[in-house]
Parts: sequence; structure tokens; C-alpha cells
Amino acid sequence: MDAVTARRFFLTVALVVLVVTGMPPPAHSRSVAVRGGVGWAAGTGVSDEGTRAGAAGGPRWAWPLDPRPRVVHRFRAPPVAWGAGHRGVDLAAEVGQSVTAVADGTVFYVGVIDGRGTVSVLHASGIRSTYEPVTASVTRGASVTRGQVLGVIDAAPGHCAPAACLHLGAIRDHTYLDPLALLTIPKIVLLPTLPG
Repeated sequence: MDAVTARRFFLTVALVVLVVTGMPPPAHSRSVAVRGGVGWAAGTGVSDEGTRAGAAGGPRWAWPLDPRPRVVHRFRAPPVAWGAGHRGVDLAAEVGQSVTAVADGTVFYVGVIDGRGTVSVLHASGIRSTYEPVTASVTRGASVTRGQVLGVIDAAPGHCAPAACLHLGAIRDHTYLDPLALLTIPKIVLLPTLPG
């Protein structure tokens, strides 16, 4: 291996380590993109929260619907705290379909928000998962395990009306996260270094 090839190899490995460990990217990180999750070049506005949460918080989240659903609408971070955006993902579902916990936790909230039944679970990572519209079969304060039924999709009009879907959200403190980054393992794609 010549010196130039060796240097490129070590720089590539270093960038991959930075992405996987969640360390802040160097100024020239425009050459790295993360697909299927969140990342600096992906422009999601949520940095590497999903990657860190998966690495630090144990296993990735389980899908809340079985079989694995189609993603109808993706996460879109609001530019400011109360601005327009899509603070979760919408997953294709059927009325009456079981909704399960994405990870172990404690039921934080069960109630109605904006006319839709909502369940929220607080996980050990500090992230809360939210599910709507759901007719709950759990109560506030109950301990739940990954894959445990929380309730069923109800017929209240949701984000996908007239079709049914599950809105899955993720929030830590006051920061909304991309649930897909917690459900999937990001694909790291190395792009050519940009000139300048």
C-alpha cells in the first residue's frame, strides 16, 4: 500500500468511526453522508442523536407494527421549536392492528391529544416514544417490555386520512428525533471529497 492509498484508508476509517460513535464531525465532513438515518450531510437538523441513542441506549428500537410497515411520511425537523415540520414518521397500518412498544419502558402518558388516542412510553435512554391514533390497552405508570401490545390502531382520522396509519414520534428533553434513525441501522456512504 503506497502512502496516498494508506492515508485515504485511514481517513476513511476515521470518518466512519466519527459517524458511528457520534463524535462531532470535522469541518471537511461534507464527504460523508448517512442514508436511512440521520447524519450531518443528510440535513435533518437533528445531528447524530439517533446514532448515539442506538449505540448508548442498547439495541435499536423494534418496529411497532407487524409485519414491518411501509413508511408513508418521513420525519421533517422543524426549523425552530414551534415551527412547521413533521415530528415523527407515519407508518401504514390497518384499523384494529396491534401497536407494540419499540423498547422496554414505563407508560408516561395515555390520553387524547387533538382528538386522537395517544400513548407515550419513557425509555431508559431518556427518549419518549409516542404512538397515535391508538386505543390503549395499557395504563399510565405501567412497565412495558419491547414488543408488548400497547393498544390497537383506532379509526380516528390521522395524518394519512382517509387511510389508516400509525404516527410514531421520538423526543428527548425538548428535542424531536427521527424515529427511523432509532429503528434502522444507518448506511454509511463515502462520497468523493468535494473540491475546495
